[in-house]
Amino acid sequence: MNWIKKSVLVLIAACIVFTACNKKEDNNNKVVLGDKEGILLVTFGSSFPDPQLTFEKIDNASKAKFSGEEIRWGYTSDIILNKLRQGNGEGLLNGKIIDNDTPEQALELMVKDGYSKFAIQSLHVIPGEEFDELKEAIHKFENKYNGVHVTVGRPLLDTDADIAAVAKIMANKFKTQVAEGPVCFMGHGTPHAADAKYLMMQAELQKINSNFFVGTVEGIGFEAGSTSIGGIISKLKEISPKPSRVTITPLMSIAGDHANNDMNGVSGETNPEEQSWRERLEVEGYTVTDVMKGLGDYDEIIAIWLSHLNSAK
Repeated sequence: MNWIKKSVLVLIAACIVFTACNKKEDNNNKVVLGDKEGILLVTFGSSFPDPQLTFEKIDNASKAKFSGEEIRWGYTSDIILNKLRQGNGEGLLNGKIIDNDTPEQALELMVKDGYSKFAIQSLHVIPGEEFDELKEAIHKFENKYNGVHVTVGRPLLDTDADIAAVAKIMANKFKTQVAEGPVCFMGHGTPHAADAKYLMMQAELQKINSNFFVGTVEGIGFEAGSTSIGGIISKLKEISPKPSRVTITPLMSIAGDHANNDMNGVSGETNPEEQSWRERLEVEGYTVTDVMKGLGDYDEIIAIWLSHLNSAK
């Protein structure tokens, strides 16, 4: 019987030690939240040089509006993050190591730096898949750190009022070009229901001038042919008299990969499905003018994003 008693005693001792270790680990892992407040701007990101200037413009505008507040950034695209971390950016960024954070990494760092109140602003154009993923990440963050307070500013084209406001701004920006011929905006597109925002935007623009068009490079409208470049060209052919000049420009936060390649690229391909918007339009005999600016390059558009952030705060 003695060996049984000894075994029981050993087992109890082991449990005590194990419990003590666990308590010690819990104490080590426990995060004491600070009381600082900060802003996190979230974008898809880009590996092209010009968009970095756009981000800087948005950053400066944010610091001017929210003077004295800490402002940090998060990139939602793992592909972009990896390219930049490996020095595989485009043009002047090639060979330059840029180590940006994901939104999750940025929030973790802010917690360690004493932040517990976060105002997050999505710099996405529509409330689509990227925004849903951001909300999911924020939900996990809130569950992990009991006591944090997070508010989220909605994407640019969120409400009908937002769409009308953006349409008015962009129509004014392109009043000279649209007087010379159709202006075609390139959005991204998505299989998400928010893809409908692009045709809503086109409808608002066409209330101002029927020669405004909105297309996408993918998504529900693209698959249906209503926002594909082929669909837009069909609409252009219906204009009488036939216009000779067309302007193309991004309806994206930045003029990055899609703007440089899918919209304004020179692929040399003969297959229409592989050609850029510029090439497709030039084959049809149009003289193409490009405006390589993202939505984040316009002060008035930045102001709408920041108004969403202000409302969220």
